[in-house]
Amino acid sequence: MDLVPQGFQHTAKCRPLCTIQRLVDALRHPPSIFGKASPSGLEADHEERDWNQATQDIQSILDVRQVSPGEVLSKLTAAARFVQLHELRLCGNPWLHVMRFKNVASISYLIHLDLDQEDANTWNERFHSMLASQDLLDLPLHINLRERGPHR
Repeated sequence: MDLVPQGFQHTAKCRPLCTIQRLVDALRHPPSIFGKASPSGLEADHEERDWNQATQDIQSILDVRQVSPGEVLSKLTAAARFVQLHELRLCGNPWLHVMRFKNVASISYLIHLDLDQEDANTWNERFHSMLASQDLLDLPLHINLRERGPHR
């Protein structure tokens, strides 16, 4: 089965004018990018609950890695299109984790799907194969598809 739709291409050129605020808004409010695959009003959780600080931390990580917010938004858009293409549905609040410690910096985003653990793992593997085929794996946003998650 082809995981990438005909003509589907995500590159940094897709969103060159994206701002850091647009990226953080998309991470925080999944319906804005996942559309009907996301329950309306769903909001991501962030361990610090301080979205202003998250914005600064994400921008700092992108600056160090010399990656634009648009490139990272392309990866999130690829996740949304993958979920929509395969008629998957978000189930639970996504989880954003931004880590900066000494020489380590990462941005992790867990997307909970309306699936059990085994099925979610299968879709996660397929998703990462698609990301690899689109040369999106090395961007500093790490996205994982997981089983049903907690609701706030």
